Amino acid sequence: MKIYSWDIKSKLELNKDIVICLGSFETLHLGHNELFKIARDLKNTNPHLELAAMMFQNPIRKGEIASEKAFQPKTRLYTFHALGFDSVFIINMDKNLLNLDYKIFIKSLKENGVKKIVCGQDFRFGFMKKGTINDLKKEFEVYVADEKKVNKAKISSTLINEFIKEGNVEGMNALLIENYAFITTMDKFRYKYPKNLISLKDGVYIVNVVISNIEYHGITLINSKNHSEENQLNNILYLYDLEIIPSKYEEIFIEFLHRIRYIDSIKEDKLSKSDIEIGKRWFIENM
Repeated sequence: MKIYSWDIKSKLELNKDIVICLGSFETLHLGHNELFKIARDLKNTNPHLELAAMMFQNPIRKGEIASEKAFQPKTRLYTFHALGFDSVFIINMDKNLLNLDYKIFIKSLKENGVKKIVCGQDFRFGFMKKGTINDLKKEFEVYVADEKKVNKAKISSTLINEFIKEGNVEGMNALLIENYAFITTMDKFRYKYPKNLISLKDGVYIVNVVISNIEYHGITLINSKNHSEENQLNNILYLYDLEIIPSKYEEIFIEFLHRIRYIDSIKEDKLSKSDIEIGKRWFIENM
């Protein structure tokens, strides 16, 4: 999969006809998957097309660039790759791009070989979100995905963000294309929470951990209450099947599977024998 840093205005010299999924894709949930299924079907019936997606580096909330996001760009790119995308255009949004006329966005899509567009029903773009789906239809073949709901509520990145803050791992995983995860580095089974991510509620969680392309199983303690600039390694991993301590600062991928308990006081901010046994039983019952 090819990855492009795109300022919207530039021509990337792709020299291919493109079907593209448009959206900010702060999270990648089942509602978005409706877009992706349409795009893959278009690719299958038109093999010459390149399957692409647009993605914002940072989300936009209430017309402003948000300082915190739900997912790192890298984990989202892993999901796009797993879904079979040929390329992803990453937009590092700034104030100039926020104020960009929607007609420039349409012009740039045409110059970069976009022939077919897939988007959601509420997709808007350009300064003050003046660009509409009807504007796109004047220049491209446009396919609009149906809204996906759960319990009569629209699946959205806003809902996923709330689940992260609540520590509702089971709830958000049921709505995501791939389980909630992030990438960090570890030192003696301790790690810091990635910067600029919305923090998962303090607690003990069952996890899969990938280190050097090998998957391990265990539990982790998320502890933001004792966080300081001097002591950032306040989150702990306990792995059932790792015999050798990985190299210091080696990159690790942590996938969250299930919540064991929340941490509501300093007395509870340690892994217990009960946590370890609950995690073991969960893996026995679910593997």
